[in-house]
Amino acid sequence: MNSLKIKKVGSVVLICIGAMLLISEIASAVKNYYVQSIGIVLLMLGIFLVNTSIKSKTKIEADQYLEEE
Repeated sequence: MNSLKIKKVGSVVLICIGAMLLISEIASAVKNYYVQSIGIVLLMLGIFLVNTSIKSKTKIEADQYLEEE
């Protein structure tokens, strides 16, 4: 498999696991703050991996920022 595809699938899995952990802990009567912390970390890591794979759509011209001496 392509490494980019593995990264996409892994990030979606991390987001789903983190979201399930958070939802289950919010709904439960007895709170386990370690599970909530792990859920937040997994969710944010998955979102970070998705965000790093998104390419910029704007084209930056290097000549625009050069100043003449």
